[in-house]
Formats: sequence, C-alpha cells, structure tokens
Amino acid sequence: MHNQNFVNLRTHTNYSLSEGMLTSNYIANFCLNDMQPACAITDTSNLFGAFEFSEKLFSSGIQPIIGMQVNVYDQYFDGKHFELVLLAKSKEGYENLVTIANKINIAINLNIHKKINIDFLIKHRFGLIFLSGGYQNGYIGNLSLLGEKKICFDRAKNLKSILANDFYIELQRSNFSETSIAEKELLSLSLELDIPVVATNDSYFKDKNHFEAFEMLSLIEKSKTISSKIKSSFSEENYFKSKFEMMTLFEDLPEAIQNTIIISQKCSFCLKPTEVSLPRFVNSEKDDEFTILKNLSTDGLEKRLIENRISNDLDKVKIYKNRLANELNTISKMGFSGYFLIVSDFVRWSKNNNIPVGPGRGSGAGSIVAWSIQITELDPIKWGLLFERFLNPDRISMPDFDIDFCQDRRDEVINYIKNKYGNENVAQIITFGSLQARAAIRDVGRVLEMPYNQVDQIAKLIPATPANPVTLSKALETQDELLKAKKENEDISKLIDLSLSIEGLNRHVSTHAAGIVIAEKKLDDIIPLYSEKDGDIPATQFNLKYIEKAGLVKFDILGLKTLTILSLAEKLIKKNNENFNISKITLDDKKVYSMLSEGNTVGVFQLESKGMQNALKGLKPDRFEDIIAVVALYRPGPMENIPKYINRKHGDEKIIYMHERLTNILAETYGIFIYQEQVMQAAQVLADYSLASADILRRAMGKKDKTEMQMQKENFIAGANKIDIKTSKAEEIFDQISAFAGYGFNKSHAAAYALIAYQCAWLKVHYPNEFFASLMTYDSDNVDKLSNFVNELNRMKIEILPPCINSSYDKFSVEEFNNKICIRYSLSSLKNVGNEAVKKMISIRNKFGIFKSFDHFVDVVPQNLFGKRGLESLTISGAFDSFKISRRKLFKSISNVLIFSQRIENDKLNNQNNLFKNVNEFSLTKSLKEVPEFSIFENEENELISLGFYLERHPIKKIKTVYDIFELKKSNFFCNFYNSNQTSEIYKFIGVIKNIFKRKSQSGNLYGVIEASDTKGNVEIFVDKKDLYYVEEHFNRNQIFIFNVLIKSDRNSGTRVICQSINKLFNYIYKKIKFFDIHITDQCCLKELKDAIYNVESGDTNINIVLNTNNSIVRVTLNENKKINDSFINNISMIPFLEKFVVK
Repeated sequence: MHNQNFVNLRTHTNYSLSEGMLTSNYIANFCLNDMQPACAITDTSNLFGAFEFSEKLFSSGIQPIIGMQVNVYDQYFDGKHFELVLLAKSKEGYENLVTIANKINIAINLNIHKKINIDFLIKHRFGLIFLSGGYQNGYIGNLSLLGEKKICFDRAKNLKSILANDFYIELQRSNFSETSIAEKELLSLSLELDIPVVATNDSYFKDKNHFEAFEMLSLIEKSKTISSKIKSSFSEENYFKSKFEMMTLFEDLPEAIQNTIIISQKCSFCLKPTEVSLPRFVNSEKDDEFTILKNLSTDGLEKRLIENRISNDLDKVKIYKNRLANELNTISKMGFSGYFLIVSDFVRWSKNNNIPVGPGRGSGAGSIVAWSIQITELDPIKWGLLFERFLNPDRISMPDFDIDFCQDRRDEVINYIKNKYGNENVAQIITFGSLQARAAIRDVGRVLEMPYNQVDQIAKLIPATPANPVTLSKALETQDELLKAKKENEDISKLIDLSLSIEGLNRHVSTHAAGIVIAEKKLDDIIPLYSEKDGDIPATQFNLKYIEKAGLVKFDILGLKTLTILSLAEKLIKKNNENFNISKITLDDKKVYSMLSEGNTVGVFQLESKGMQNALKGLKPDRFEDIIAVVALYRPGPMENIPKYINRKHGDEKIIYMHERLTNILAETYGIFIYQEQVMQAAQVLADYSLASADILRRAMGKKDKTEMQMQKENFIAGANKIDIKTSKAEEIFDQISAFAGYGFNKSHAAAYALIAYQCAWLKVHYPNEFFASLMTYDSDNVDKLSNFVNELNRMKIEILPPCINSSYDKFSVEEFNNKICIRYSLSSLKNVGNEAVKKMISIRNKFGIFKSFDHFVDVVPQNLFGKRGLESLTISGAFDSFKISRRKLFKSISNVLIFSQRIENDKLNNQNNLFKNVNEFSLTKSLKEVPEFSIFENEENELISLGFYLERHPIKKIKTVYDIFELKKSNFFCNFYNSNQTSEIYKFIGVIKNIFKRKSQSGNLYGVIEASDTKGNVEIFVDKKDLYYVEEHFNRNQIFIFNVLIKSDRNSGTRVICQSINKLFNYIYKKIKFFDIHITDQCCLKELKDAIYNVESGDTNINIVLNTNNSIVRVTLNENKKINDSFINNISMIPFLEKFVVK
C-alpha cells in the first residue's frame, strides 16, 4: 500500500455554485502537502473554474485534469437524471468537453436542470474518459443500489462497447454499510464485462467539520429552513480526503486505487495561456488593416488640426504628424491595427447614430491615433498625455480601450458589434457573485429559523462598505459589539461560525458590466459559453482574468449614466436652442470656475462629495488643469498631497523641484508628482530612459517588486550619471520618485473624466433647469439623491413644482410657471407608481387633452393601470390637487374609484358606440363620502411616503415663524461657511434627524455623525457619545431638535459642524414664547383642539386660535396661559383642519 499513490478524480470547487466549498488554492496546497501527483476538477455541469484550477495546480507542480460532472437522461427514467463524470485526456477531449458544456449551458431557461442526452455524450466521446457515477445518482451506480440489474447491465455493456478502455466503474465508500451490496453487484459487473473499477470520493468541502456548513449552503440555495431538511444524499464523508485515507479505505481493492494513477497518466491535457488571436476588421478585404488605419488616421488628424485651429502653425503641425507616424509604426509592429479599427468603427457608428460616447477613459486617451480616428476627444499633445502609457513595445500586452457610452443605449452598440462580427463570434464576460458577510449572516439566520430582528441586528453590526466589503473575520476584529454578541449567545456564535464557513463562496453568475469579446472564429469552438435565455448574447464561462489567457481579446463597452444625463439635458436645451452642442463649449468659462471654487458641486460628476467640495473651496480652481489634478488627487494616498497642492498654488508654500530638469514637467502641478506620466517623463529627462522603458520603470515602482526595483535603480543611476547627476543625488531622486509613483494616477483617465465633470459644471451654471431635470430623472429611484438635488435647487432659488396629473410626465421636466422657469416633479418617481403606467396615462392625456376633472380622468384612464397603491400614492402626493378635491376624501374612496372605473371599462367593451353617454348623469366625485381633511402630521407623513423626502411639507414649515424671534441659522449657512480664521462662536440650528451614524475615533472612542435637515437642506453634525445616546433615545422622524454648534474650518480639511448640546426644540425655547397662534380652516376641529389644550400644564404662553375662512379671520384668545412643549406640538399636529402655528 505504501508504494501506491492516489489521485482525487471527483472534486467540486466553489464553481459548483451553491454546492462546492473547495477553492483551487486549497486543492493545490493540499495535493502538494499530501504528495498527490494530480487532481481532477469535476464541477457540476460547467467549466467555470477549469482555467483557474489548471493554472493554480500547474504552478504548484500538480497535474491538473479538466473534467465535468454531467446530468444525463435517457429513455428508462424520464423524470430522473443520472450523473456521469467526463475527464479530458487530450486537446480533442477538452474541445468535446467544451461542446458538451455549451450544449448544457446555452439557454438555461429551456433546460433548468441542465440535463443532457446520453446520445449527445456518445457522439462527442472522443478524447474523453467516462466515470460511471456514484451510488446516489450515478448512471450505473445508482441502478445497482436500486436493484435495477437489467438496466444497469445494458447501460454498462453499451458504454463499454463504445468507449472500450476509457470507461470506468466508480466505487465509493462514503456510506459503505448501505452500499456494500451494490458494490458487490458493480464488482460482478466489472468482471463480467471487463470494465476496470476506480476508487473515488465525491468531494465538496475541506473536512468533516464543514459538513453542516455544506448542508447550510444547500438549504440556502433551495430557500428551505432547517426544520424542512430532508435526509441528504451526502454525508460528512464527502470531504477532500488524503491519499492515506483513500488507500486505507480501499485496502482490499488496490487496483481501484491504482486506476486513479492510470487515468491521470492517460490525461495529458491542461489549459495554459495561449497567444492572443485578434479578430480581423471586417472591412479590410481589399486593403491590409494597417493601410486602412494609416489613411484614416492621416485624414482624421488633418480634420482635428483644422477644428482646433492648429493647421496654420507649421511647427506644431510637424510635432503632431511626427507623433502620429511614431504611434502608427508601433501599432503596426505590435500587430494591433485591426484592434484600433474595430474600436474606431463601433465608436464612429455610435456617434453617427446619436449615441453619446465619452471623451476617453483610461490610458487610451494618450494616443494621437485614437484621437485622429475619433475614438477619443482629448488632444493628447495639448494635455501632455503619453502614448507609451497605453501601448508599449517593450511591455507586450494587449491594448485596452475603455469606452463609455450612454447607459440607456449601450445595448445598441453591443448589438451592432454582434451583427457586424457575427452572433457566434461575440460574447459577454461572466462574473461570479459571492456571498458577502452580511448576506451570509442573513441567509444562515433564515435557514436556522432565528428571529428576523435578531439576525438583522447582527448583520448591521458588520460595516456596510460596498466599494471595499468588510469580511466577517475582519468585522469580528474591529466591531466589539459583534464579538461580544458571539461570546455571550450560543445561537449567535453558531450563526457566525457557519457564516464564516460559507462567506466568499461563489453564489450566482452575472455578466461583466463592460467587457465583451470578439473572436476570429466561432466562440463555441474554443471556449465554454453560458446564457440564461435563448437568443441572449452568451457569456464566456471563464471570468475576465482568464479571457486573455485563453487567447481572446476584451473590448470594454461601458455604460456611463452621466453621459445619459448630459444627452437628456442637451435634448431639453435644444427645444429652445436647436444648435446647442455640449462638445463645443470652451474650457475657460469664469462662471464655471467661480461655482467650483465655492464648492457648489452637487450633481457634478466626480466633484460632488463633501470632501471634494471642501477641497475645491480651498483650491479655488481657475483652469482646466486644476480639475484634472483634483480628480487625480482625490483618492486614498494622493489625497495627502491636496493641502500641499493648494498651498503652493496660492503662494503659501514654496514650490520645490527635486532637480531643475523637472521644472517643465512638474510646473503644471507646482512641483508635485501627481501623474504616472510625470514619473515616465522624469525618468526620460533625468536618466536617459525612453518613454517605453520609463513605462516599465513606472510599473515596477507601482508593484514594489524588490528585484525589479533594484535593477531599475541601477539603470536610473547609470543614466543620471551620464548627465552629471551624482550617484548620491540620483539615489535620493529615485527613492523620492518611487514613493510618489506608488500612487501616481493615470493622467489620461483623469483628463477624460475632468472633461465630463467640466461639462456638467458648465450646464449647471448656464442651463441649471435642464441639467437638474435630467439628473433627477436618472436618479429618480434614489431618494437621498433626489432630496439632495431639491435642496440644491432651493439654494439656487429654482422652484420645483409638485407632481400634477395634468402637468407632470414620466421624466422631470422644465416648465414655465408664473413667468419663471421651473422644474416639474415626475410622476414616475412617486412610490408605487410604475413608469410604464405613467407612459400609458400620458399617451391617453395626449389623445384626449388635459383632464378637466377627476371624473374625466377616471372616464378615460383605466384605473387598473395604477392599481390601488398607485392611486393612493398619486393622491397623497397631491397629484390630483388641481381637481380641487380633498386628498383624504379621495384617499378613503380609492376602492370605490377602482370599482367605478372597472364598470366604465366593461361598458366600453360592451357598448363601444355609446362611450361616455352617461358621463353627465352620474358624478363619481359627488358621490364620495365627506371626511375630515388630513392633519398637518398626516400631510407630512404622506409626502414622505409618496416622495421619500419632504418637498413642500417639511415639519419645520409649520413653525417657521420661530426664525423671526430666535437667532437661528439654516443649513445653507453651514454649507456655504468658509473661514480660515478659527472662531469660538456658538450657532443655533433647528432640524429633524434623517440619519444617525456611529463612528469610532482612531483612539477607539465612540462618536456619532447626525444628518439633520431643515427647509433649506441637510447638514452633518458631529456629536459626542452622550449626545449620540440622547438622539437615539428621542429619535422620531418628525421631532424637531435644536442644536448648539461650533464650526471648525480650514482651507485644507474643509468645514466640520461640532455639536455642543442638543435638545427638543420647544422643551428648550418654551420660556421665551409669549404668544402661540393656532391657525385653523374649519371650526369643527375646535372641540378636539380644546381638549388638547386643556390637558397641557400651565405656563407662560398665551394661546390664540385663528380661524381663516374665505371672507374673514376670527381670532379667539384663551384666558389661561400654557406651557408649549414638544409633546403638545406633536399632539395638535394630528388634529384635522389645522393649518400652521405662529410663534411670537
């Protein structure tokens, strides 16, 4: 036994989605330590992990075997599937495996169980080894367990006659007591038909301790809970076993172990990186691709030079033409002419079809060829962008143009590519969604049937940072409450332990947000594919990392929402200015830089975060280069240089250059290395590097590879010595540049995104209504953003009109109202009101004209279009207010409205010639039952429910006169505050609390950040632990608080509002209120109001009731003075017919 070895031939990685828990790294390390010479990957019905598995094992000195477990059906058992395992012996075998994988995985919706016919497998058997399957579902093994001897014999005989020595009967002993009889049958069958046996163990997880987590994974996938669990066909023995364990298990059948080695020796194929095969540009039959590219580039450059008024400057023209010639030469030598032509073709097609395309993205903007053939829109020479950063003959790698397209029309571009290059040659790229920490906790908690609130509380203790998700193990290290809960509660401990076991495993498939591949020949001949529906563009089964290694070229077709916003804004502007073109605006508009300098960048791409606003206030940008710089700097790492950049720009800090030769390179950024291109240029002027070799240096500095860095340092010093820079100085310069290069940014990318940012800022300055209407349309499902935009419109004194059934559309629109240009709220943005329903309603409105009354609306618009919840949302938002009907009356009658509307629709169907015959005989609105109007509190709540934020009925509005008698600041004061001189002045602010965030300081102390709002906007207020607990205890979304705050601000770090104390508003100011007027609209509320006032304790405030009628105002003064506190305000706010309160 000790002379034998063993190879695992049944291994499920985590690419067996919601089944396998093994990773390729784990398998490689295990095999290496256990001295197993080879291992097979046999994921269920896919080859998702085949390339990764092959690469990981091969690099560890382990032979990878590519295989797949397939589900087979045949004529004997129509409703059941049986498994077979297929292993690739050779390249031919792998190609057949790909064909089989494609048959299974294309149009999953038509084959949800991923079954495949045995005849198809037989047809594509060449180069494959077949294993018979285990006892639970095996094509042969299960029948032996079921006692189906005849069918078992016939199947085995058939496969043996076709496959000869490439068919093996599997023997598994994970539950030997139940399968020993079946094993005897299989051994007998083996002898009778001369079929070799092989020992396997169907492996899914690391060890026995992971079996419970494995079961958990299965229950999560099936949406079942622990109490509904049925006996599993798996056991704790389905773990990845060592060779000693397997040889011990099969000590009596050494040939079964030996056959694992024989099989591995038969399998000589593994996936390795192959040379990239570039697709041919389809229009290049007559001329070669380079000739086409050269002609297009030359003609295109001439046009660009004329457009940019450079053509008359012969010296400059020479520079441009030389750069073009050099780039073309490099492109030709590297064989990438076709790549440039393909990208240029679909970009030009998009522009010709009015699909917005971005100015460039990534390093591709550094190519003058790309600029000439309209791939990019930035002049690389004007803005100092380097071609070698994109394409380097000394660093052979594929060019990679990242192209941004209008988000709404990206699919049109992909369909154009698909039609041009052929459906069979184009695919998207697969991605795999993994179980993140919070999701794992919630899923495991549901399966364990733990109380939802308990699980939710635990999940929320894990920080939510989508851009950089926190792992559960990291959360346990940093979140004391989470660790405490685990230690104190056994159920929670189990929840967390099980979640740790499944966290990070692949759970579902999706497609890459941007990447597609275009192949020279049919993709299904060279790579496994996957698609959910028949007719969908398939995705590659290999993810992005392994696409190029598989010899395919990736093209990035990105959808950028900002381009869609700019496009819609441009359309709105063209209604009054048909010649407007956003690409023709100049980059030196003083009004734009003034707005940016004030930090008023809400809605401006890349520049709208609070931190960026603070940086811009300090920076005071006055040129396009400043925008490029701030886009590059505002990231972790480079952000540390923002204060230095600001101070040097404004002369508060001396500009220092490491060497005089760097002056021209770093003058633009005040002596600071910001861009990767500057690192390359520095190496060129200081150490005699070519730009190509300087790009190699840049990459080495970024990766911090010690061996490569030492070699580059020696080269740098040698080059520097040539121009009389001493070795000590050269070493110093190299080390300083290296420190900067670690986080240097790609200037080409920064410049391209700076241009989009500038276009947004320009529109905000010159066409704010159209710009914000577009912004709000495309962020209509993001309540926080809509609220933020409304606050900004208030600051800009642009009125936003409420939703109206006669004036609103499915998008936010620009409308003239009372001789002012305003923005009208979109109906589609209301909660529970569907976009398609609104579009259909608008088409009816266009046909019949504006609705003259609510009855007219019900007559012509089928109310099942919106349904009960949709009509409720329209009602409480005020969309029907133009019909002069009480909101509450309408709200209480929605069910009757739906019945009435259905009757009208039935009448239309049954008697089409008599449409509207009886319209005037019965009025729906007259039949509605009279009810009291909504109270102030209900109207506030209704606006919050239907819009998601306060548009017209902010809780502070009802007591806005408090600003007249107290010195209070509004939120816009804090947003616009900037004072480099620190002050100890205390300001008062009143607001309702939207959000409470808990934070920990570097020293571990708890503090909070409160987001509070008033009628002008939001303000973030920092509170200490005591005030944080106070707010949590008294939080109510309608409760108005008063904050005493201190402001800390400086040019570099911006403004912080620090809370000194916090109280409920009226509990704090009641002693200073002399008179309190309650305005009502109907005397029927007097009794309820009287009772509320009677129950309030005596105080110093005189209460007056003011009845506002159409003809007069009646004022009643109560004899007894009362104490006006928050409880009283909240109580009377719930009484109908109250209009407002006046504080004096």
